[in-house]
Amino acid sequence: MIEESIEKLATLLQGKIPDKIETEIITNEEHRHLATMLNQIFEFMQETHEFIEPLSKGDLHEISMQPKNFLSSPFKELHSRLRHLTWQTEQVAQGDYNQRVDFMGDFSEAFNSMITALDNNEKQLKRKIDELEKALTHIKTLEGLLPICANCKKIRVDDDNPKDQKSWSQIEAFLTKKTNAQFTHTICPECMKKLYPDFSQG
Repeated sequence: MIEESIEKLATLLQGKIPDKIETEIITNEEHRHLATMLNQIFEFMQETHEFIEPLSKGDLHEISMQPKNFLSSPFKELHSRLRHLTWQTEQVAQGDYNQRVDFMGDFSEAFNSMITALDNNEKQLKRKIDELEKALTHIKTLEGLLPICANCKKIRVDDDNPKDQKSWSQIEAFLTKKTNAQFTHTICPECMKKLYPDFSQG
């Protein structure tokens, strides 16, 4: 029995799971107890291997394991945290930038930095969109045909009644209302000659 146990332990150390020892044919009580404990180790190792292999490939489906299998405890904890991390990533993808990871060292720092960057980029994008929407609103208010009086140069506001004098506005007032432009008044050279010929000479 001792030789068989040594052989199976050697197999285990080579990365293979050995078959269980047949305890029914062992007559020595101590040997049978040793074989039973070795079989339990072999069973735990097999169970842990079956758990780790899909986990290493990213398969996070729930796998049942014996609660008494102490060898698998760290892997079960990792499995649980990876499932939660997957959920957190899905939340981030839906725009929840409050998610944070605190259990994976450098990865946690990189993950949290990524979320902060995504949050900042989205805020900047929203600000840019707001600015573009405001600019588009200004453009829309200025586009199209503007009815203007051929004589006094007043502008007819929107689609108001052209026969109503209140529908007409000075061009300066119209542009000031529609844009951020502010007007100051002066006289161009041609008008200076017409209105103030004495001052325009020289």
